[in-house]
Amino acid sequence: MRRDISAFLVSLAAVSVACSGSSTPGSPASAGSSSGSGGGSGGSNAGSSSGGSSSTGGAAAGNDAGAGGSGSSGGTASSGSTGSSGGGSGGSSGSSADGGSSPGADGSTTTAAYPSGPYCTAAGSSGHLAVGCVLPNTSWIGYDDEAANALATTEPYAAYSLGDAFSNARKSGKRYAMLNVAEFDCPGCQKSAGELGAVGDSGVSAGAAVVQAGGVVIEVLETAGFVDIATEADLQSWVSKYSLMVTTVEDPGASGTPSPSLAFFGQREQAYIIDLTTMKILQYIDGDITGVGATSGGLAMTAMHQLLGK
Repeated sequence: MRRDISAFLVSLAAVSVACSGSSTPGSPASAGSSSGSGGGSGGSNAGSSSGGSSSTGGAAAGNDAGAGGSGSSGGTASSGSTGSSGGGSGGSSGSSADGGSSPGADGSTTTAAYPSGPYCTAAGSSGHLAVGCVLPNTSWIGYDDEAANALATTEPYAAYSLGDAFSNARKSGKRYAMLNVAEFDCPGCQKSAGELGAVGDSGVSAGAAVVQAGGVVIEVLETAGFVDIATEADLQSWVSKYSLMVTTVEDPGASGTPSPSLAFFGQREQAYIIDLTTMKILQYIDGDITGVGATSGGLAMTAMHQLLGK
């Protein structure tokens, strides 16, 4: 009987010791289950039972905080302290690995929208566009020779638009462009193209000199046959014959199709000076289609140098 009582007392003491461990500093760290408010998505796991042992209670409450920042050491299990905030503004939800930074926070810039109208009214095949109107974002195909340092046909034969000219000017800071319209068999247009490609005393062609001064030059071969769209072969011939080192383009479309550029920009041997910040026409220049008088290309290059001060 005395032996049974002794065994019962020993068993009771063991149970008492086991139960008393839950209130000691070595209790599981689940009491510190909340992470710092700046933690990311992983912060909800901070201070879990894996963070601290039952013997020390030193739970690292912020170690699983989100990528926006990590919390500091957690409190002891008896107090249930939470990790401190170290994350960024988005860390509380853990939605962004960089702390929830908004688009553009890395210094990138958004592309400006092409200027809105009212846009120019189509000139018709025998007219010209009005000064002061905004040019719509017209598209062509050809050779974008923006640097003007080689024959245009060394560039890819690809789509090009006034939107490209506007976008490029936003990057380069260029302010003015000249757009010269031509016809393959027009004597005045041929003379005009020859002036664009003529090499001066500096060893640079006249058109390229305008580009080097800070301008943009766009030669548009509207037609071949006075009505129809020029072909790629026509454009290549035009560039090669007159040694054009400027952006040179034509209408896209099938051979034999009436030219949209002719219908919109007007008859051959004309030029427009454009403000690239607004895409408005600043000047209209009429050349001589006979090939005897001053050309639209030559007059436009003079106007460009005056605007550029070079």
